[in-house]
Amino acid sequence: MKKIIYTILIIAVIGGSIYAWFYFSKPSVENSPAAELPPVSSSQSSSSLLPSSYSITDTFPKTETISIGTTQGTVEVKNFYKTLIDTEEGSIIMADNENYQISYDRSDSKFYIDLVIASDYRERGNLYSQTKAESELLNILGIGQQDACKLNVLVFQFGQNDSTSLSFCANQ
Repeated sequence: MKKIIYTILIIAVIGGSIYAWFYFSKPSVENSPAAELPPVSSSQSSSSLLPSSYSITDTFPKTETISIGTTQGTVEVKNFYKTLIDTEEGSIIMADNENYQISYDRSDSKFYIDLVIASDYRERGNLYSQTKAESELLNILGIGQQDACKLNVLVFQFGQNDSTSLSFCANQ
């Protein structure tokens, strides 16, 4: 019985020594490289951490064409980032006039055509503006109708919450 107690005692002393060695051999926080960094002031904004010459356009592709992945494969389009009009909350505005706005949302790869038509405008004029906007989208992207139907394009009409698809896409 004494042998068992001595064995347990020896194992406990060895285990305690190993634990103490690992515990006290850790480098202290004062000696770590992170402790040498100056503290960041809470009044300092994140934009001040960026170079003063930084622009959102620095993140845009510089190639002549770009590929947009779709559920029906990849569509190669002209680089519309090079001819953008404006950026707004992560979206690229590609065309903007009194009848419509065409934009692209980078976060979900969706194109939007927002028809900006007064409520007293007739349906014929509405259809004309949509056709004109769709034609401009095809021109900006440098693609045909077949490729445009592969893209995720939502058309919103003034005063309506639901979107429609491109007028020339049969199965959408």
